[in-house]
Amino acid sequence: MAVPLTGPDRLFLGEVGSARDHRLHLALAARRPGPAPDSGELRRLVAESAARAPVLTYRLARGGWEPDPAFDPACHVVEYRVAPGRDVGAAVVDAVRANRLLPEHPLWSLMVVHGYAPDEHLLCYRVHHAFQDGMGAARIATRAVLLGRTVPAPDPDVAVRTPARARMRLLATSARLAAPSARLRPPPGRTGGARGVRTFFLRLDLAAFREIAAATGASVPQVGLAVLAGALRAWNPGHWRKAGRRGTTVSFPLNLNGRLRDGGLGNGVTTMPVVLPCAEPAARERLRGVMEQTSFERMAVYRRDRYPVRAPAAAFRLVRWLVPKAFPGRMTVSVIGVSLPLDGCFAVPPTYDTGGGVVSMVHSDTTVVVSCVLSAALAHGDRLPRLMEEALDELRREVAR
Repeated sequence: MAVPLTGPDRLFLGEVGSARDHRLHLALAARRPGPAPDSGELRRLVAESAARAPVLTYRLARGGWEPDPAFDPACHVVEYRVAPGRDVGAAVVDAVRANRLLPEHPLWSLMVVHGYAPDEHLLCYRVHHAFQDGMGAARIATRAVLLGRTVPAPDPDVAVRTPARARMRLLATSARLAAPSARLRPPPGRTGGARGVRTFFLRLDLAAFREIAAATGASVPQVGLAVLAGALRAWNPGHWRKAGRRGTTVSFPLNLNGRLRDGGLGNGVTTMPVVLPCAEPAARERLRGVMEQTSFERMAVYRRDRYPVRAPAAAFRLVRWLVPKAFPGRMTVSVIGVSLPLDGCFAVPPTYDTGGGVVSMVHSDTTVVVSCVLSAALAHGDRLPRLMEEALDELRREVAR
């Protein structure tokens, strides 16, 4: 049975041809030991994963998503070899750009990236953002593909539930996101004129996150938001000394899967505005400010009665055109937990240039990996990874006092 497209699905899809646009693709990659599997092994893994997670067989059709009666695992296998010594994050970005998705098939692929090292390879689950959101992609990649668990089929009734109160809550959230807020401002001396995005990857010390969480009662996502606030403050401290610039509002996605879209199809998240307290000079106070805004009770309010909203496709094409112009220099920050004993799981967010940035933090059993996609117009973006390391150390020291 077909599952109707929701508003966010239409927003990210735009037109069917955008399935070929790699800027709207996202991925979750896992570093695995040993030689890369051959194409036959990958096809078997895809077939087994699709049997465990029916969502993997759903393709775009007129009016929504429907199972592909001629699903072929071979259409979802990609092998990408890179030069020895190639940076693994850059290799995945290159693989996503070089291999397009075809709209007549389900909008995902399983990519194996190898050649950069003799003793390991990358297994990368790549999807179109209309097909799945980041948290849904992480859920399917970890449970169905890597852990061999079963995921229920998508519920066709979910996409049509849109109570009036859900629309009102969406309007209220949009108003909060649109409220005046300090934009991301790079340090002085920018050259300007650059287009596109730059992508950076950074591994942070999971032990530091756990020490801070144990001492303060914070969660890993809250520590991550506080670290980012400290890095943005250090990126351009003079920007935050001006009156009225207490912080910058970011979009913080919250997972609705398990209640709305347990099958993992489409976009099952809501967005909560969070003001990163970049003007606060004390690292511990920045964490306190983040914790107050992202308490369990406040997140529960934002999850309550939020459903995927349906609207005409033209309305969402207008939103897609308007958002980068109305909110330049804004940032989206997501934190995804994956229960895998693998060292180095990381996300590759969509690389669509909104004039701001996207930060994805993936924390597994062994590490925290941060992926930053920043507009090339924000000069000196390459400083942020080092500044995040320093902000984490600063917070750790203050908490230990």
